[in-house]
Amino acid sequence: MRIMNKKYVYVILLLTGVFAIMAYYFKGTTMKNRLIVGFPVHWGKLVPSLQHTAYADDILGNQFEALVSSRTGGMTVAEAAKEWNISEDFKVYTFVIDNKKKFSNGKELTAEDFKRSWEEGLKLPPESANSSLQDVMYRVVGYEEFSQTGTLKGVKVLDKYTIEVRFKEPFRMALDYFVGSRLAAYIEEGGRYYGTGPFVITEQKERTLLLVKNPHYAFTKNAWDEILIKVIPTEKAESSLMNKEIDLYLFAELAEIKSCMNKKSEIGCFSGGEGRNQVLVLNPLKGHIFENEKFRMALQSLIHSELNYEILPNYHKVNLTVDPQVYLPVQAGRLQDEVASKIISEGAKYIDEFINASKANPIFLVTSESSNWVQEMLEKKGVEFQKKSGKVTIKDRVKMFYKTFEPDIMVGSFSVANGDPDGVYHVLGKDGSIASPLVYREDVTDLLEVGRKILDLAKINEHYQQVARAVLKEVPFVHLGYVKTITAYRKDRVRPDHRFKEREEGLIVFEPNQ
Repeated sequence: MRIMNKKYVYVILLLTGVFAIMAYYFKGTTMKNRLIVGFPVHWGKLVPSLQHTAYADDILGNQFEALVSSRTGGMTVAEAAKEWNISEDFKVYTFVIDNKKKFSNGKELTAEDFKRSWEEGLKLPPESANSSLQDVMYRVVGYEEFSQTGTLKGVKVLDKYTIEVRFKEPFRMALDYFVGSRLAAYIEEGGRYYGTGPFVITEQKERTLLLVKNPHYAFTKNAWDEILIKVIPTEKAESSLMNKEIDLYLFAELAEIKSCMNKKSEIGCFSGGEGRNQVLVLNPLKGHIFENEKFRMALQSLIHSELNYEILPNYHKVNLTVDPQVYLPVQAGRLQDEVASKIISEGAKYIDEFINASKANPIFLVTSESSNWVQEMLEKKGVEFQKKSGKVTIKDRVKMFYKTFEPDIMVGSFSVANGDPDGVYHVLGKDGSIASPLVYREDVTDLLEVGRKILDLAKINEHYQQVARAVLKEVPFVHLGYVKTITAYRKDRVRPDHRFKEREEGLIVFEPNQ
């Protein structure tokens, strides 16, 4: 589940240049320009407009540039666009493209490239339930006719370097949604994709990926000449770092890399703020136990009456902040803890009925975590599970979330979006880019649609508190808490630049340690 620019599911996230990785195997390249990075799982399809996971977004961000980018504190900064203007009614967004930008094949970037990329992307069969572009484009003028016309009427190329996006209704947070690789401009020729970012994907095998410098990218000096990305299972992460097979490991679990807790160790760990919402997705479809909303409330109440740090596996004891609410303590829409607790406790009266129902129809639970601690915790309270419950690959879990819908419970995560509380739209909105029928709840969806039309900032908190209440009552998922983004690295090879660390993107820029 996504996972994406700062809006996306399973997430957790690093900026362009983070994994600039150079294989030790490549002759003719100096050691100072090499870095090898390990990923815990495969990244999936690497097409900008199909991006829906954090893993793919981390890689794609090195090759493809959106109109704007996000920096520490949620500040929007220029990327492919050098300037922009927003109309007073928040309906029209106009961007001026940086005419110095070039694709890696040497072609100049123009406004037409963005319009074409978005329209081509909307025509591709989505990897998720919705198109990855949909949570922005469904609001653009003419979107309803796109399937017939093949063009977005509300996206206009005003001149070679100016593009206008006109929305049907005010869209106060649209600028945030233009961030990220999924809305980047690209050129596709013969199955090969060209972007305007600092690197180019030149070779892709089953478990490795090679990126090299974009010869036409001249904005900043790249610290690395090549990027080699390898799939390294979590349980092999520490040994791979210690024996110098890799220099950097993304999405690290501290329980598996114990050495970085020792300040004298060669291995360091760089931890950010809350990067992912950790959740239990509950299947409400016909024939599943959580079609009954009382049982959804019962599970939520049972989970949060039992959940504590002693129960958690080691890797969550150090990087999971237990929290039942979908909004951070600093965000608009956050409920007072006692208010949230009262809503959660309403499900307690249904717990016995729920447990008995599970005995008649055992629950099918899937996870891709390294332990099935949720099932173990619930079994101790009498909840029964099917024998096939347990760990599946991330690829299978994504398929279940978007296509097949077999499980009753799915352990998953999606990226934290601090700032505007509309950030949860990408997973809970009707047209959210990583939304699924499994998390669709009509009351939540309707409130989010209303929220997108609010322009008076004084009304934001009150309205999104209604969203927070609806999430706790309708239970699209049981919110377990927030997971921090951690990267492990070899101190002798690289050093992190702490100035670039931010919550929602898990942003870390690594440089050679010279």
